[in-house]
Amino acid sequence: MLRQVLHEGLRTSFHKLGHFVANHPVFFASAPVLISILLGASFSRYRIEENVEYLLAPKHSLAKIEGNLVDSLFPVNRSKHTLYSDLQTPGRYGRVIVTSRRGSVLDPHHINSVLKLHNTITQIQVPMLGFNYTFAHLCLLDDSKSCIVDDILQVLEEMRSARASNRSVPPLHYPITKLKDG
Repeated sequence: MLRQVLHEGLRTSFHKLGHFVANHPVFFASAPVLISILLGASFSRYRIEENVEYLLAPKHSLAKIEGNLVDSLFPVNRSKHTLYSDLQTPGRYGRVIVTSRRGSVLDPHHINSVLKLHNTITQIQVPMLGFNYTFAHLCLLDDSKSCIVDDILQVLEEMRSARASNRSVPPLHYPITKLKDG
């Protein structure tokens, strides 16, 4: 009994719905297109955010104020012979943020992992138009026509070689900044 009432009610309502759609074909053909255009228009405001500080720091954090202070006190050398891929500078380069679950990122195991990751990235080949492009084709070159390596990676290499030869680890300095007075 209940099944028959439910079946008859659904059949009648769907019959009326089908009749309504059949009587108004222009509306039901154009409405989905218009809705798609309206919803797709939001992609016109879509942009890729490259500023790491904006992505990682809260909107009203002290990190932004302190970042501006650091930029004003320690200007970064942005000449064509220096790689300035710091976290605070935007640019057209990829970033890898390395964290450690236990211990420091400067532990020998983590240093070796970071250097291995860098080596893997520099060995990637991208075939395009019959030619295999590598990191060496895209990197910033110095005067001797060799790729400039990020200063952080150079420090990690020095730390690894110092540990391998049982020397003390050299003191770490922020390598690419100079004070305004020299």
